[in-house]
Amino acid sequence: RCMTQMVLLAFPGVVISTFFLGIPIHYLFPYDWDWKISFLLGGLLSATDPVAVVSLLKELGASKKLNTIIEGESLMNDGTAIVVYRLFFQMVAGRTFNAAEVIQFLSKVAFGAVALGLAFGIVSFWWLGVIFNDTVIEITLTLTVSYIAYFTAEGAIEVSGVLTVMTLGIFYAAVAKMAMKGESQKSLHHFWEMVAYIANTMIFIL
Repeated sequence: RCMTQMVLLAFPGVVISTFFLGIPIHYLFPYDWDWKISFLLGGLLSATDPVAVVSLLKELGASKKLNTIIEGESLMNDGTAIVVYRLFFQMVAGRTFNAAEVIQFLSKVAFGAVALGLAFGIVSFWWLGVIFNDTVIEITLTLTVSYIAYFTAEGAIEVSGVLTVMTLGIFYAAVAKMAMKGESQKSLHHFWEMVAYIANTMIFIL
């Protein structure tokens, strides 16, 4: 229901934000950075974290739809920011691109990651359907497949592992959970909710 708003904020929004941040970084920072490094940092800063904002909105009684849009956009823009970062990192490292090569690079890193995430999701969906309501095995499978998908993307195929796992997670949330029944579905939701909470806590501590 909120996918259109999330996509518009996460993809074009991150690209626009990268340039709007990169321009003042180039002119205001006293480090004599060229445009490539400035946009590299701009891409990194474009990824937002929703924790503080969502907590404040909940206190103010904001609608669930608004919370969903903010959380979903934050999830997606991490993947977009990684793709933008990889492009400018290649430029900083000395690789040159023309317009066609930029489109080819972004298509490979982004669409390749989405396709790989969907492929792992479809295989997982089939596998979850074979397992007869075994909660531990089903949760272990989703965790294992997430790691395999990430390292396959980054190592073997050289696309965005973050975007691959994000696509896999969205597929799980939208489709694959239907292969799980009753308590298994609830347990899977609670497990990943706890993993997300622990990961967020560790990131803020670091």
